[in-house]
Amino acid sequence: MALVLKLLEPVLRAEEARELTSFLAEIEETLSGVARSKTGFLAQLTDYVLTGSGKRVRPALVFLGSQFGKTDRAALRETALAVEMIHIATLIHDDLVDEAVIRRQRPTVGVKFGEGSAVLLGDYVYAEAFQRLSGLRLSDLMTLFAGATMSMCEGEIAQYETRYRFDLSEELYLSFLRKKTASLMAAACRAGGMLAGLPEGSLKALETFGDRLGLAFQIVDDILDIEGDEAVVGKTLHTDLIHGKMTLPLIDFAAGLSTEKERGRFQDTLRNPNGRVDAFIAELRRSGVLARSKEKVRTLLGEAEVALAPLPDLPAKALLLDVARRLSDRRV
Repeated sequence: MALVLKLLEPVLRAEEARELTSFLAEIEETLSGVARSKTGFLAQLTDYVLTGSGKRVRPALVFLGSQFGKTDRAALRETALAVEMIHIATLIHDDLVDEAVIRRQRPTVGVKFGEGSAVLLGDYVYAEAFQRLSGLRLSDLMTLFAGATMSMCEGEIAQYETRYRFDLSEELYLSFLRKKTASLMAAACRAGGMLAGLPEGSLKALETFGDRLGLAFQIVDDILDIEGDEAVVGKTLHTDLIHGKMTLPLIDFAAGLSTEKERGRFQDTLRNPNGRVDAFIAELRRSGVLARSKEKVRTLLGEAEVALAPLPDLPAKALLLDVARRLSDRRV
């Protein structure tokens, strides 16, 4: 659980987080058990992606969302496992699309085992996630996560389709993020509440919190793609720039260009980044656009905090807010 502890250690150290810490340890052990249950090459593949790495943020959100009522522990565990496996499957496929070589401070699945193995493993992990959900016989949960998975794919496809679109608006960019990242975090929060039998108003509060948290999380990711240290972040950086994806810092940078010459140079850099990436990254850092992106993160986290206002002031509420604050300050 190295990355969990690195990212959420201040949250997990709190006295009221003992149950969360225990639950995440249970999730970690169960993921290891899933890998151990396989045989042959599949065992090697699943062990590589399921054990000993990952932030486990989404299982934490499922657990904390459930703490506003009473839940069945087994159902809670299976739901949290399924959410994490859906997330892992998306990362396997995302790394192929982005041609990334490093994930979680080691080679991506495609680099280590081949692209074909990565495609098939991602499909397999998705399938196992939904097999676990189906075992709960809770059709509302299946519908929730099927919808979230479709949204993630729609968001990725839409962003891929709009590569090199230099006039992309912030509104459209956020719509991509809402689908590709925020949808699963929102579903994780809502699922915990559903398992606890909460009323729709409370479910909506949790879902909105997860949505704003997911948007903020992805913008931080986009910031780290520019100013992060690859050795610390643990994955290949500058992939957005290299693949022409217009993220919030790039959208703001493009909006600040006042002449056709400046805009032409910017477009040429994105279309032909070879040999120009380091110089352009330095220019982005000097331009002030990262400060604007960080302000957007703070705004979204403020909205996340407001979203939780209808929920009772239980330890889970404070922990959700602590998780949000920790994620906004992350460097990994």
